[in-house]
Amino acid sequence: MKLLLRWANILLILVTLLAYLSPHINPLKVWHFSFLGLAYPFLLLGNLLFMFFWLWRKNRYFLFSAGCILAGMGYFSGFIGWHLFNENKESGDAVSVMTYNVAGLRGYFSKKGKTGDGRVKDFKNLFPEKGKPDIFCVQEAYRKNVTEKLQSIFHFPYFHKNKGVLIYSKYPFLDKGAVAFEKSDNSCVWADLKTPQGTIRVYSAHLQSNWLTYTALKVAEEADLREKKTWQGIAQVMRLYKRAVIKRAAQAEKIAAHMAKSPHPVLLCGDLNDTPVSYVYHILSKNLQDSFCEKGFGFDFTFAGKIPGLRIDFVLADRQFEIKSHEVPHLELSDHYPVLVKLSLGD
Repeated sequence: MKLLLRWANILLILVTLLAYLSPHINPLKVWHFSFLGLAYPFLLLGNLLFMFFWLWRKNRYFLFSAGCILAGMGYFSGFIGWHLFNENKESGDAVSVMTYNVAGLRGYFSKKGKTGDGRVKDFKNLFPEKGKPDIFCVQEAYRKNVTEKLQSIFHFPYFHKNKGVLIYSKYPFLDKGAVAFEKSDNSCVWADLKTPQGTIRVYSAHLQSNWLTYTALKVAEEADLREKKTWQGIAQVMRLYKRAVIKRAAQAEKIAAHMAKSPHPVLLCGDLNDTPVSYVYHILSKNLQDSFCEKGFGFDFTFAGKIPGLRIDFVLADRQFEIKSHEVPHLELSDHYPVLVKLSLGD
């Protein structure tokens, strides 16, 4: 039994080390590593369990899992925040930014749990002083009744929309546009905003979805490795994921190229549909700050659906910004949670 555990530990470490390569390998060339990156939270948990198990047994094998975790410490901090004293109080020079995949405001239009109006009230109560964020980036607001409801809640003077992606702002637009994605319902919009601290460029992005939840859960619930249909289901999950991750990588590269040409400090907000251990996150966060890594505490997962442990919604800010706070309020309006960040532009 002890020998079996050792080999299981070694195998887990090897798979974890391969997952560390995921952010550096373009899925357009080799997509398989992306799947390992998606599994990182569970690989991390497995290594932690082995580490504590060997410590409990007073066995030096704990050093192997500990070393594996330390080797990926940069990824570790992308999932667990250590900033206990988050600055949540209102700061005079702070700009409040929210990104939210509202998923068609399904929690408002459905009748489950709290009434829709009660959930909207919870949403508005996040901003007791100003009544709304200064900048609000929205994804999956395709229908007219969704945008009308959002506008009735917050009354923003300026907005820019392409497909289901929007930027609402209390600051005037100096310029605006979209990063074109080929053959996709997803989108990325941008706008140059004139703020009291200077002009900034804000992006609101919604990258290619995996569309895996229903299929993956069905396979898991009905799994019988002796049945042919189980393997057919697994193959379907892999095909869906492969197609999505390749499209997502191409979309991310277009956004990264567009941001590189920005004459103003950049703020990228949105649902990237990928985790911090991914190629997409790696190329989009280059030279930017992740608000969670700077001010987050705990796990702060942003996906509220049936697949646990996913942080796929981000606020990534130019290094000229000072991140003052990061919050993930647990609202019931969507299968995502919003990300609320306060920041200021340095001198």
